[in-house]
Amino acid sequence: MKILNKIIRKSLVIILAFSLAALWGQTTGAVEGTIRDAKTEEPLQGVKITIVSSVSQTLIYELRSNKKGHFYRSGLAPGVYKATFEKDGYIPLGTSIKVNLSATVEVEIKLEPVKSIVSDSANLIKRGRDLLNAGKYEEAITELSESISADPSNPVYYYYRGVAFERSENSEKAVEDYQKAVELKPDFTLPLSRAGIIFAKKGDFEKAIEFYKKAIDLGHKDPETFYNYGGCLMNLGKSLEAKVVFEQLLTLDPNFSDAFYQLGIIFIGLGETEKAKEFLQKFIEMDPENKSASLAKEILKSLN
Repeated sequence: MKILNKIIRKSLVIILAFSLAALWGQTTGAVEGTIRDAKTEEPLQGVKITIVSSVSQTLIYELRSNKKGHFYRSGLAPGVYKATFEKDGYIPLGTSIKVNLSATVEVEIKLEPVKSIVSDSANLIKRGRDLLNAGKYEEAITELSESISADPSNPVYYYYRGVAFERSENSEKAVEDYQKAVELKPDFTLPLSRAGIIFAKKGDFEKAIEFYKKAIDLGHKDPETFYNYGGCLMNLGKSLEAKVVFEQLLTLDPNFSDAFYQLGIIFIGLGETEKAKEFLQKFIEMDPENKSASLAKEILKSLN
């Protein structure tokens, strides 16, 4: 029992999804999907799709949708990626994608158009976003601040300036802009999830939970946000609440293997050994290369 308790204590510090290890393997996977206008259902051409590693936060691929709104990218090593979809005149959308061995992940994306009182709004946001993507954060902040002065009711400007502040490590200003973006567009969930990540990285799990919960309550469907939310709850010792969140995550994405691991740990704490063994075994079978797989095997041995 002492050995088991020691192993469990090692596993209780939850690694949030933004720092998950990539599940590299010799076999790759792919992602494809269709992007449409949320109002008209028409396919959107020229949408910029950015695929970023959830581990290193480095750019993996950048591509655009064709005239049918379709995109496809193969050669992705198994793991968790963050995909962002952007087009001038539309609210940006982000989601996490779990790529598995020799499989193609299919996604359906709908972007909502945003109205602007400025005639050259597309050019204004493009300049600010180009500077942001080039790593010129201070210049991006200046450009986006001018855009906000020209059209203070546009939530997209505040969102991108928040990203620029976040990347320049000014988290307080970033959160202010994210909150302003949501104030202007209450169902804009991407700024909420970004603010949650900022507070989770600081170790302020209560505040992070506040933002994650609000995003999810508004219909945010990013599996990574659910995982981060559950991880914050576990770090605060709220295992029963975390259990509900991880179960919701598996309803949303049955292949999100790390949720099986966390549920296994939770069931150990609840004294439900058979349930714990079931989830840990499922985790190992689904994701044998995961960095937590060896620990899961140790726990299983002790439980048996």
